[in-house]
Amino acid sequence: MSSIKDAVQQLHDIYNRLHPQVYSSFEDELPKYWGNKWKSNTTIGKLRTVLLHRPGKEFLSVGKPTPWSPYENSLDAWRMTFKPNLDELIQHHENLVKAYKDEGIKVVIRKPDPYYPPYQVKSIYTDDVCHAAVYGQVILRMYDWIRKGEEVPTYQTLAEIGCPVVGMIIGNGMVEGGPCGWLDEKHLLIEVHYPRGNTADPNITKANEWGHKQYAHIVRAQDPEVDIKLGPGYGTRKGTIHYSMIDKHTSIGDPSFYDPYLVEWMKREMNWVFIKPPDELVSIDTRGFKKGPDTGVVLEPLKLLVPESNPKSIKWLESIGCDVIEVECSSLVRPRNSGSIHCTCGSLERDSEPKG
Repeated sequence: MSSIKDAVQQLHDIYNRLHPQVYSSFEDELPKYWGNKWKSNTTIGKLRTVLLHRPGKEFLSVGKPTPWSPYENSLDAWRMTFKPNLDELIQHHENLVKAYKDEGIKVVIRKPDPYYPPYQVKSIYTDDVCHAAVYGQVILRMYDWIRKGEEVPTYQTLAEIGCPVVGMIIGNGMVEGGPCGWLDEKHLLIEVHYPRGNTADPNITKANEWGHKQYAHIVRAQDPEVDIKLGPGYGTRKGTIHYSMIDKHTSIGDPSFYDPYLVEWMKREMNWVFIKPPDELVSIDTRGFKKGPDTGVVLEPLKLLVPESNPKSIKWLESIGCDVIEVECSSLVRPRNSGSIHCTCGSLERDSEPKG
């Protein structure tokens, strides 16, 4: 017994003398243990690592009955405007890969659709499924059947590359990345989907609110100073301001497009600059709100990656000082498909924003 008692005492002494508890910060330890800072809480900081999805066998399912009710086989049921040509989709994906690599950006390809039958034809929009906290990524929770399930291969991809997943939307909460955006490293908009016209269930609104609160809590746990605005998805006039940014605290759009209280807050808190686009470049978004031309993916301040096909928009962006890179990806983006080039880009690493 004495030998056991002595061993226990020796181990106790070892812990006390040589292995004290260490006070440290998870964020400070990221480069050492996780390989990178994995910081992407900015829309305009220089892009370093991007998450893309390579179109695959899921597109061969289009035209067959959907694996969700009402099991229709129409293009509308698959949320497609055209019968997809997989070779074309892959070519346009490769065009995106090349455009990023030509800019020295690391490209991570999301794991393929793991389900049978494969159905995730909207998984090309990687920005919707995970979004940046202050450090690391949050796995969001998709709101309809055509997108549910994308969370799993996204999580697996992030784990494989060592990118920390610092939270997930759980319970009946729902958030998709499109309406969420960092205005700068201390200001975040989380506007979850408003209940669509075919959904009268008040529980949907509550689920949206719960998703917003969860995402906001994860961010505030990392940085309590982040000012998080909007959220529950009642149809507020935010538009997609972060889709129209070109520089720090600068976006394309007429302030009258947006909620006046939001505009007042942005100007007061961030000295925000709205650059009014020509009327001919103004369009209507999917909720009926006016917006200026999307600025694509901001590669760094005043440097944009945009789809080919709108020379007037590109010429005007260049006239206000933007360096614009065009890429042929028409089968992946509107008007042929349902998302934008911004939606196809999951930002995993960005440099900090310029000061001032």
